Amino acid sequence: MRFKTFQSKANNGTKGKYYLRPIYDETVDLNGLAAHMASHNTPFTKGQLVAVLTDIVGCIKELCLDSKSVKIAGLGIFQARIRTKGAKTLKEFSLRENMLNLFIGCRGVDDFRSYRLETMMRLNMSEVLEAKPIPKENTENPVLP
Repeated sequence: MRFKTFQSKANNGTKGKYYLRPIYDETVDLNGLAAHMASHNTPFTKGQLVAVLTDIVGCIKELCLDSKSVKIAGLGIFQARIRTKGAKTLKEFSLRENMLNLFIGCRGVDDFRSYRLETMMRLNMSEVLEAKPIPKENTENPVLP
């Protein structure tokens, strides 16, 4: 994973402080994911994998909207989430006035839990930084490999 530093310009307690931000080279869509999966010596073709992944996405949405959680081991638990604004009384509450949005959320499980990802990232970062120190001329905004 690659990172860069940035300086906060927000008008709050973070202004002027430096933070780390991940760098994303590209966004991989279902076709790209299927092609990547097919390159891992699977007996399935890219087309078959695209079909399965497309069905998975649709089924996760369908199940979540049917008030079910969908757990994919090693990845996450998908659930429908609702954002609402409060009403002073139950009688004043209505979906039309108080519901802001409905969306599918995912929280990581197993190795995709944030504390495990953070631990793996810290170990990886320490190995990278020990192996390849950042050149002095690039300390203003370094990009870590």
